[in-house]
Amino acid sequence: MRTRSPRTVFWTSWLVLSAMSGLWAVANPMGAAPDEPSHIVRAAGLVSEQTLGVSTRPGVRELDLPWIFGMTHEMPGCYAFTPDVPASCWPIDFTGINEVRTTVTTADTYNPLYYAVVGLPSLLPPSLEMLYLMRLASVLLTCGLLALGMRSVAEVARRRWTVAGVAVAIAPMVVFMNSSVNPNAVEASAGVGLWLTLLVALRHPDPSLVTRRWLRAGVLVFALVNAKALSPVFLAVIVITAVALAPWSIVVATVRDRRSWPGIALGTVGAAVAAIWTLMNEQVSGLDTTRFPEFRNPWTALEGALRLTTFYYEGLVGRFGWLDTRPPETVYSWFSAALGLLVVLALAMAGRRGRIVLAALAAIVVILPVALQVPVAAQVGLPWQGRYLAAVAVGVPLVAGVLLDRVELPNRLTRNLGLLLFLMIGVVQVVSFGANLRRYVAGVDAPWFEPIAGAWHPPLPATFLVVTFILVVAGYCWFLIWLARDADGGDQPTRVEACPADEEPAEPRSPSGAAPADPAGRSRTRT
Repeated sequence: MRTRSPRTVFWTSWLVLSAMSGLWAVANPMGAAPDEPSHIVRAAGLVSEQTLGVSTRPGVRELDLPWIFGMTHEMPGCYAFTPDVPASCWPIDFTGINEVRTTVTTADTYNPLYYAVVGLPSLLPPSLEMLYLMRLASVLLTCGLLALGMRSVAEVARRRWTVAGVAVAIAPMVVFMNSSVNPNAVEASAGVGLWLTLLVALRHPDPSLVTRRWLRAGVLVFALVNAKALSPVFLAVIVITAVALAPWSIVVATVRDRRSWPGIALGTVGAAVAAIWTLMNEQVSGLDTTRFPEFRNPWTALEGALRLTTFYYEGLVGRFGWLDTRPPETVYSWFSAALGLLVVLALAMAGRRGRIVLAALAAIVVILPVALQVPVAAQVGLPWQGRYLAAVAVGVPLVAGVLLDRVELPNRLTRNLGLLLFLMIGVVQVVSFGANLRRYVAGVDAPWFEPIAGAWHPPLPATFLVVTFILVVAGYCWFLIWLARDADGGDQPTRVEACPADEEPAEPRSPSGAAPADPAGRSRTRT
């Protein structure tokens, strides 16, 4: 623990992040995440020995499965989209859960890789506990992908602001999605891990770590591109941004280095498999029917998409349940303050290239939902949700953090701002969890600290869940503070080799005002 070895960071982050998402998984009633019933049925049908069913229309398939899986469609029926109704409205009746009946999934054309993992617990005897185990399988998978990125962070000496960027990137919405059965969780978590791994590999090259870093990147690319149909587009944005921030000489050397080839090949194969699956299942077709004539005018569609920008942002921070549960405004305010702190400091202090790339990435996050929807709005409407873009959006705080770690700031200022940011993110995580649990236990309009008649009872007592989550978040914040300390022990200045992609920082002066010089008389930069 004292040396902060990458291996220790990997296992510790996997444990802490799994605990956070695992508590969300237990605190939510089954089916209380977007389209979770369809994803559960898809996973169970994929690994089950039952028939693969019949495709009734593109993307929809009927399957013969034990009725416990079909019940997941009924469970959220009375409280989804009605946040003032607690989850106790569903009458608990597990009669006939072993009986094989026909149920349906709307995720028939989704890539099977994710479902093959989370569907394994469905081979156990049908029960509500088995469904929760499917959630926990998703928790372990997605948090493992996040932990791979954290290991990459631990491989560099200067990482205070990068860790701060990680704290912001793993927003409450990411934790919530990781706790549910939904491939969007893999997309977001693999995105965080890939951003960190590529930025570290290209800006902090280390000959002794080339093979393992690029194999790690290959695994993350494979998981990312095989999550959803648009994932390859997000991969392109991540790769182009990481390359734009790196010195071209390092990019060329990496491509020529045979030690990086296995990882690059793994990612390439993953991208090819994802493209073949998408084309074979025609996920990009079916756009020949006009269902929304009001959007035939592209300017009308453009205006509608731009109006939803705030809704998309809220979906990136936290829109829980079936997008029907908003946390208190404090969550959005404090999260925006933490994100704004990183972005403003980076735009003010980073080199010219870094500022341009960061601003361009932020613009892409705003423009991409509009660009992807407007051309087909007359056919599909404006169905976008903020979480769809999480794999790209998490790059904004991560890039800002990486850029700031190349800037000379007073240690006291950096340390205190980091502590403040971690505290704010910890409060955001706890308030989001409590507000979401309150919504299902008693309804969003119920008082916080008064007993409610007819309340829903999660599998574990609500008070126990809240207290445990507070303790876990405290441990998470301590872990981030511990990891953020520089590799030499923390508060002393650390020598950093300037990245050629950035503008050179101003040389620190000695008390006499002269820049330090080496024995040969050449000035050198010490940070």
